[in-house]
Amino acid sequence: MLSAAQLQQLMAENESLQVQIQDLNYILSEREQEIAELKTNTATDAELRSLLDIQYDELQLMQNRIGKHQQKAAGAEEREFELQQELTQAVKLEQQYRDLFQQYTYINTQLEDIQAELAKVKKKNAMLQQIVVRIGEMESTVENITMERDELKAKLTALEKLQAD
Repeated sequence: MLSAAQLQQLMAENESLQVQIQDLNYILSEREQEIAELKTNTATDAELRSLLDIQYDELQLMQNRIGKHQQKAAGAEEREFELQQELTQAVKLEQQYRDLFQQYTYINTQLEDIQAELAKVKKKNAMLQQIVVRIGEMESTVENITMERDELKAKLTALEKLQAD
């Protein structure tokens, strides 16, 4: 059996071990709380990581859409440039059309003036032809009259010779 001093020593050691057990139990509960917090944090981190992954995927999708819109915008800018060139060409063609129309109008006016002059010339020509015909008729009449006069003179001369004889 154990002596009182040994018992006392065992009790003191037992109390010391009980205190150590309490300290270790306290440390263990602290560690378990930390582990629980870490598990909670890990779950929260996993949720956050999942949300970040979803947001990253959405960001990638948005970047793809932005890229497509940029391509469309570039295509639209190119088409706008082509349309601007076509519009510039159309304006030039319209100006050329106006110039040609002015030339046409000027030439048409000159043609009308020339046709009016031609009509006047035709009218004068017709009048001149009438005058020429009348002159021809008059010349013919003068010639006939001259021939009659010469005949009459010849007859008169012959009569005067007959009377003088």
